[in-house]
Amino acid sequence: MQTSRRTTSSRAATLGSTVALLLLLATPGPAQDPAAGMFLVATGEVRGGLFDETVVLLLHYGNDGALGLVVNRPMQAEATEVLPDLEGMEHYRGSLYWGGPVQIASLRALLRTDSPPAGAVKVLEEVYLVAPGGPLPAGVNDPGELRYFLGYAGWGPGQLDGELVHGSWHLVEASSEAVFDADAASIWRRLTPPEAIRVALPRKSAAVD
Repeated sequence: MQTSRRTTSSRAATLGSTVALLLLLATPGPAQDPAAGMFLVATGEVRGGLFDETVVLLLHYGNDGALGLVVNRPMQAEATEVLPDLEGMEHYRGSLYWGGPVQIASLRALLRTDSPPAGAVKVLEEVYLVAPGGPLPAGVNDPGELRYFLGYAGWGPGQLDGELVHGSWHLVEASSEAVFDADAASIWRRLTPPEAIRVALPRKSAAVD
C-alpha cells in the first residue's frame, strides 16, 4: 500500500513538473520594441499589397511615427540609367531599389563602411544613411557597399504600433550582411519562420487564382 502511494505521488509530481514546463514554454517572452536598425518582416497579414513579402529596414521610430526602406525589392533599371547626372554615378554598377511607396521620386542611399563620411547617419553597425551624390569613401561603387533607393516606407504616429499588434510584421535584428545581401529577393524567405511561410503561401496562391 505504501509503495502504491509513493508511486502515485511520484507520478503526480512528475505530471506537475511537466505541466509547469509546458506553461513556461507557452508563455510569450517580452515583445521586442521597434527601433532604428531593426527589420520589419512582412507576415501573411499584408499579403497581396505593396508590402507583400517585403523586408523593411527601420531608419527612424518615435512618437512622430516611423520611416524605413524596403531592402529586398531591386528594380529592373540600373542606377546609372535613371540617375546619369548624379555625382559619382558613372562608376556605379548596381540596380536601384524600390524603397517604398512614399515620395517615390525621392532618393536615399545606404552605405556599408567602418569609416563613414561626414554627415552620415548611423542606422546599425557598419550601415549608414548618406546623402546621394555626397562625399563617399574612395572607390565605393559596388552594390555590396552602396545602394540607392527610390521612395520610402512611412507610418504616422501610432500607425506602425497598430500594425505590429495586428500581426502584420515580425521584428528581427538587422545586420549589414542582410541589408547588402547579393540575393536580396530571397531575404524575406530566409527571415520568415518556416511555419509562417507554410501558412502564408497557400493563402497567397488562393488569392492569385
